[in-house]
Amino acid sequence: MRKFSSSFSRLLMLILIIIVCVAGALVALSSYYFQDIYAGSLYETISSGLREAENLYVLYDIGLIDYSTLYSAVNPVLNMDGDFYMLLSPSRSVIAYTESAAPYFTGGTLTELLDAADTNASAIVRKQAGRKTALIALRKTDTGYVLAGRPMRTLSGAAISFRNRMLISMGVLLLGMVAVSAFSARRAVRPARIITEMAGRLVQGEHVTLPENLPGEEIREIAIALNQMSATVSQAIGDLKCEKETMALILEGLSEGILAVDEKGCILHENAAAWKLLGGGETDACRAVMAALRENTDKEHWNKKYNADGRVLYFAMSRLPSESRLGRNRGSVALIRDITEQERLERTRHDYVANVSHELRTPLASIRGLGEGLRDGLVTEEKDRQRYYNIIVEEITRLSRLVNDMLELSSLQSNPAAFEMERVDPNELVYDLHDRNSSLFTEKRIDFRRALPQEPLPDIRSNEDRLSQVLTIFLDNARKFTPEGGEVTLGAEKTADGVRFYVRDNGIGMDEETRRLAFDRFHQAERSHSGKGSGLGLSIAREVLQKMGVEITLTSALGQGSEFSFVIPDQAK
Repeated sequence: MRKFSSSFSRLLMLILIIIVCVAGALVALSSYYFQDIYAGSLYETISSGLREAENLYVLYDIGLIDYSTLYSAVNPVLNMDGDFYMLLSPSRSVIAYTESAAPYFTGGTLTELLDAADTNASAIVRKQAGRKTALIALRKTDTGYVLAGRPMRTLSGAAISFRNRMLISMGVLLLGMVAVSAFSARRAVRPARIITEMAGRLVQGEHVTLPENLPGEEIREIAIALNQMSATVSQAIGDLKCEKETMALILEGLSEGILAVDEKGCILHENAAAWKLLGGGETDACRAVMAALRENTDKEHWNKKYNADGRVLYFAMSRLPSESRLGRNRGSVALIRDITEQERLERTRHDYVANVSHELRTPLASIRGLGEGLRDGLVTEEKDRQRYYNIIVEEITRLSRLVNDMLELSSLQSNPAAFEMERVDPNELVYDLHDRNSSLFTEKRIDFRRALPQEPLPDIRSNEDRLSQVLTIFLDNARKFTPEGGEVTLGAEKTADGVRFYVRDNGIGMDEETRRLAFDRFHQAERSHSGKGSGLGLSIAREVLQKMGVEITLTSALGQGSEFSFVIPDQAK
């Protein structure tokens, strides 16, 4: 719009210049035209002067005026136009003349004029005397010759005066037109400048209001239309900003990462979750997702998994809508999820099913084989039949224990209710467990000890049955993995946080991998030492203590034994 106003001003000035040039040309033409008109008027004036001189000559000839009167008439005191006269007799002798005319009649000029009058009784000629030029009218009468003239300087002066006046008038008119045009242009361009400024602010997203009292009906209509458009655009921009902020909050609130790139691979948007999952912008995970976004761009949707640093990332990618006008790809967006735990649970589920199948298949196969042998009468000795019956009972007992452990673990995992809490004496609990398990350790020739402080431990608030269950699992585990001659200790002690229970042995211990998998279901280390366990004991112990909000601590080293412990907060009243 500024260019428009400048162009409008330049156009207006160009029009003025053209007008001035045309006016100058008209002045020049007018001056020449005036000169021709004035020359015609001058011829008429000279002819009139010639008639007056002729009348004077007649009056003098008939004696009505004397010579002095005649002389005074042809030589007036005031002669502004410089007119001159000459009266001659038929014999061409000068009777009277105007003294200022002498220069025009020197030499043979007068003779030439009189000869011209003899040839043509009446004529008007132009004569030059030095730098002066005059028009001379002459006529031959019955009484003699009469000449009348006027200098041409009068004609030139009048023409120059006319031209100067016209030029001054045109200059004044030009200045007036320039002033009026400048004022008019400024007044005409002002609304355009206001609209230009408001349009620029509108483009920047501001809400603007034009005054509706601008000059001109059309300008006012434009102002009203722009105000309506400004209100609509402002509302639309506000809605877009609100929607953008809402979308940004939603994307930032997602636990999944969102990463969008354009067709050149430049990042358009990423939320905090994406930055956290990818570990920044220069990691292998980030390069992997960028490479995945550049793959299969001809598809609408595709996905990929990425494994790194013990994590599994899942990239679900989609192509952004193409620009219909240009028909080109606008980029892609990826949904990034950490499915490490999901993958682990899936593997656990598969392992769980496989382990259950394996644990059930062995006793069932044994029972089936023994039962078929008994059915077919292959076992004839009573002693052998009793041994078969005992093996079948043992396998059924093992199956029953396995099923019970599985039901127990499932019940703990699916039941959200907490255990019923009661007052428990740690001293009595340790004594009772030691007495009940002493014979088992004695059978395996393992030294089973009890460790309690001299001062009685304070009561705790917990579930006694579940504590006994957990400690019994720890004791069974220690008995399985402690060789003959070894030592197992069941103890409790006071700590700053409460009462700490522990089971310590000096058995075979665990390596790092075994410690990591110790609480997984059906995990059994060193099956040669595990006996006929189900592999669910430590999983049940962990679930029980998690129900009570207590954490298990495992300390172990290969060949140096293991220690399982947990702390029950002191909440006795």
